[in-house]
Amino acid sequence: MKRILLTACMHTKCSRSVTGLFFAFLQILSFSSNAQITLTAPTNNQIVQRDLAGVASIAITAYAFQPYARIEGRLTPISGNLNKEKIWTFDEEQARQGFLTASVNAETGWYRLKISATTENGAVDSVSLPRVGVGEVFLVAGNSNAMGLPGLGAKNASDQVVSYNAVNKALNAENITVAPNEPMRRPVFDVLGKDHYIFPSGETAWYWGELGDLISKRLKTPVLFLNAAWAAANSDSYYDAATGKDAFNPYVGKNWPNRQPYSNIVNTIRHLNSWLGLRAVLWSHGENDAQLKFTEQNYFNNIQTLITNARADAGYNVPWIIARNSASNIIKDPYLPVINAQNRLSALKNFNTFPGPNLDTIQIPRPASEHFENVPGGIQGLTLAAAAWNRALTDSLFKKIVPIQPTNSIHTGIVPSAAFPGASFYINYRIYGKNEDGLSLRAELFDQNGAFVDTVGTGNGNPMLVKLPNNLTNGQYNIRLAATSPDLAGSTSSLFYVNNAYRSVQVVNMISAVKTNQVVDLKWLVAANPGMQRMVLEKTTNGEIYTDLQQFNVPDHGKSSGLYTHTDTDTDQKIIFYRVRMEYADGSTTYSPAVTILEPGALPRLIAFPNPVTRQVFYLETDDTSPIPQLSLFDVAGREHPVFVSDREIIGLLAVRPANDLPAGVYILRIVSDGGSSTQRMLFR
Repeated sequence: MKRILLTACMHTKCSRSVTGLFFAFLQILSFSSNAQITLTAPTNNQIVQRDLAGVASIAITAYAFQPYARIEGRLTPISGNLNKEKIWTFDEEQARQGFLTASVNAETGWYRLKISATTENGAVDSVSLPRVGVGEVFLVAGNSNAMGLPGLGAKNASDQVVSYNAVNKALNAENITVAPNEPMRRPVFDVLGKDHYIFPSGETAWYWGELGDLISKRLKTPVLFLNAAWAAANSDSYYDAATGKDAFNPYVGKNWPNRQPYSNIVNTIRHLNSWLGLRAVLWSHGENDAQLKFTEQNYFNNIQTLITNARADAGYNVPWIIARNSASNIIKDPYLPVINAQNRLSALKNFNTFPGPNLDTIQIPRPASEHFENVPGGIQGLTLAAAAWNRALTDSLFKKIVPIQPTNSIHTGIVPSAAFPGASFYINYRIYGKNEDGLSLRAELFDQNGAFVDTVGTGNGNPMLVKLPNNLTNGQYNIRLAATSPDLAGSTSSLFYVNNAYRSVQVVNMISAVKTNQVVDLKWLVAANPGMQRMVLEKTTNGEIYTDLQQFNVPDHGKSSGLYTHTDTDTDQKIIFYRVRMEYADGSTTYSPAVTILEPGALPRLIAFPNPVTRQVFYLETDDTSPIPQLSLFDVAGREHPVFVSDREIIGLLAVRPANDLPAGVYILRIVSDGGSSTQRMLFR
């Protein structure tokens, strides 16, 4: 297989008369022959909430980077799941767009997800996910005795119980817990270990891991926990935050910012449970209020407001299961005003709330930690609390509580490969479900570490117009589309690259060329780009004159993504460049990255070219296994001129350009690599 090089003309409008072996601005999209299909949803160990019949819809999104004759999906039962295998075929239009989506109904249990794609010549590519489950999803809320504290005897759960092992909070210098009020990142689920977090604020498996195992064994189902409980939060804290204020922490004497602890509950439902589903909020709370002598009506009003406003703000009528909880090591007997309020809340007619366990009978008096604890050689308070919850969550209660399940699923489409801060581009999508044409969407931007950056688009047009922030820093980003009213988070796009040196959006997501048996197979994937009328594949063997190889009509004027191919049989030259010319209804023309077939030894290593430099950019071939060399550029007076060096623009080549355009003249390039240092005289024209 020959080396694959990619370059690009990044200007908004490019002339067909552009000449030279390399031209204006370049952008690379790395391409691996082993990554012909990528899966963006679901994620490993994800569990989707089942309905009362034990069935859930699993939303699946994948991208194909080459054309296939047939693409098939399978959900294969594993881990004792006795249900039937689910098999489906993606339609030809999805294959043409390189954008694969499905919504597959499955019964309770674990499945292995596999997508297999067969080419015209019979070769098979595949991508798989080890585990995706249909089962029970719970959100814990309350105070520290629901949040959990490390070092108090929590136990590992079995592989049937999972969580997102992370938190979104931190303790600042003033001893105030701070968590952002923003869309939550896409989680990575794992088996719940004893010392694992439970996102967004659970600090340990606590007794929830044990409860998950009891439920799993009894109901033969996978279980997933999220935990938005908050230490030191009394009912006034929840009321204030639910009604628009920053709640006061009486133990520290300062406010929690960002309307916490309320925001964590609402945001978890909006951004995680909206696509996972949710059986119920497990509310365990009351000790703080008992110690502060809250009245029955005060507690009742506060928590009723919390539940009512959380449902309105999240957009889902989520069931709540309310434990009776008031005793502590300070007040060792049940505090009746709080208990009475909790009983009233759980029995309130048409309020979708249900009674939970009586936790005031467990481990009284409490240990020195003031919390439930599995005491070595003593009372196993966490185990007893889990058992109490398990007794309260009866089979009949599960049949009575109607869980939250997404009405729709949103599948985020192909993105461009490169853009610049402040750039605008389009992204297409698909919606499955009841309101496929009635949802208003927003585009949420995340960095490569999963942190939310900004909302970059709103509306219901398909494709959706996205505008990046003007102050966006260089790096990789992706986009998640989400619905509004009710909130519903969709799948997340692949990464795209942003750099302030770019001047236009590169709508070609991927382009590649592979030479095998004296023919070159080319393929490219183009993001939605409304107004594009046709594409022309071009070729040059001298870098000066391009000739047209093939014209391609663009369906629906570029409103959807598209996957295109061509096979070239005239491939005897040592260097061949291919690029795609894109023509638009307004008369403008842009170019794709150029992909080059380069025979070994065709270019000298660590020798800059072209020389003379005519377009303020030159290149060096490097060794992929060696570190990037250090490059410095000086004028004849010895003044250094900063340069921008990128290894992302051409595989195997470095692109080098002055940070500021240089006047014509002679310059000295200094190259420092593992093999030593050298200089080269460069002529800029």
